[in-house]
Amino acid sequence: RECSGLVLLSSCHRTTEQVQQFFTDARRRGRYPATYRAVTVGVPAEAEGEIRAGLCWQQQGDTTVVVPVPAPGRRSLARKEVKNTLTRYRVLGAAGGCALLQLQPRTAFPEQLPVHLTLLLCPALGDHQHSSRVGRVLGVPFLLPPEAAPTRTQVLDDELLSRLGLSPQQLRRLPLHIHLQQLVLP
Repeated sequence: RECSGLVLLSSCHRTTEQVQQFFTDARRRGRYPATYRAVTVGVPAEAEGEIRAGLCWQQQGDTTVVVPVPAPGRRSLARKEVKNTLTRYRVLGAAGGCALLQLQPRTAFPEQLPVHLTLLLCPALGDHQHSSRVGRVLGVPFLLPPEAAPTRTQVLDDELLSRLGLSPQQLRRLPLHIHLQQLVLP
């Protein structure tokens, strides 16, 4: 996992199982113990909202990537080939075409947050895996299908590069700006 922030470790298998069960039970009860912060390239159109999407693993060439499924069928959901996912977001601040978001995932799926931010047309800063799925025409963002957008180093405009004090060659070392800020424990 590439995000920064809190890390929960246990050397006891029983404790690990209990904590995992706590997180599962909390989600079932409508409580969401994890809160993240993300810096995004782009500002969401709405100040707060929900991002819902079916997600699945898909083979692309020699790698496996997480892709959104626009309208997952009952069979694919029943066979657990696709999982419906949900993330609540709130814009905490915005400047210079970037935003600071608070994220609360209501479901758990690998790479859920970066994919959801991409679906919002505001990929996380440093997202070299999914940001290529957001294209721009005359400054207006649009979503590209995953198969048409191979993984590559995130591309930032010259103004943002300048504000970050980075050269295009340094971009590949820019880390993913998603941070686990808060974790409620039993």
